[in-house]
Amino acid sequence: MALIHWHHNAETRYPFGERSPDPDRFEPIGFPAPWPDRPWIFGVMVASANDVVAWKRAGPDDDPVRAVLGGDDTRPERIADRRHMRHLRCFGDVGIGAQTLRAQPDLVQTPQEPGEEPVPELYDFRLAHGLPYHPRAVIYSLFGRLDVAHPVFNTPGLDVMVVGTPVAEATLTARGAREKGVAFVTEHVIDPEALRRAHARLFADHGVRYLACEGGETILRALHAAGVLDEVFVTVTDAVIDESAHEDVLRIVDFDADGAQLVAEGATSPDSAWRFRRWRFNAR
Repeated sequence: MALIHWHHNAETRYPFGERSPDPDRFEPIGFPAPWPDRPWIFGVMVASANDVVAWKRAGPDDDPVRAVLGGDDTRPERIADRRHMRHLRCFGDVGIGAQTLRAQPDLVQTPQEPGEEPVPELYDFRLAHGLPYHPRAVIYSLFGRLDVAHPVFNTPGLDVMVVGTPVAEATLTARGAREKGVAFVTEHVIDPEALRRAHARLFADHGVRYLACEGGETILRALHAAGVLDEVFVTVTDAVIDESAHEDVLRIVDFDADGAQLVAEGATSPDSAWRFRRWRFNAR
């Protein structure tokens, strides 16, 4: 069974109750309450055994995430990681950078992605706790260089919000985003204070309380620099990446040096080399 056993877990608060949506697949995950004026934001990412998270793609087939995960989708750890990401989409809304969306033209960040096996338990969990059927998609964009034919803009029942600059709003408006129901939270988000204001607006104007940000790395670093990335769920795999074979290699943040607290750690089995960790930057 591809179940993550959280053998170290210091988070015991459960804003949605202590029951797992599917106990056979997920142990319960607790969260602090949201902040009084902005969402609780948690990153979701993967890193290799030697701490590599991304690099400049050499082409469409050069996928850093796929390489870090090892490529074999049938491994118990890989199944657990995929389920873990879908589980984390249960608790609120989801965030993604425009570049990551461009690199994954089929990505729809829902508990059940298109073509996957049904997961009614995850949707039942959302509905039982007053959340919309699908998580709302929060897309971070500086320039609005997105194709509104992308599935994320065309999935029934999935609402989209773009957090971006005035240029991004103007570009996407010209491309027909408003006709598709896209909402805009417009700030000069390259400035940390403006990025903080944008999340206060997501909270006040759109009711975003928990936000699972799946990257990319540039977005996660910007959120961290603005002080609004509260914690990170990171899957550390057994893949070792040859850094000399890639350009502009990015390594995972040094959580210890940044003063983060390891609040949870787990594995699928005692002999697995994969580790599922939860690092917290901001105490609540």
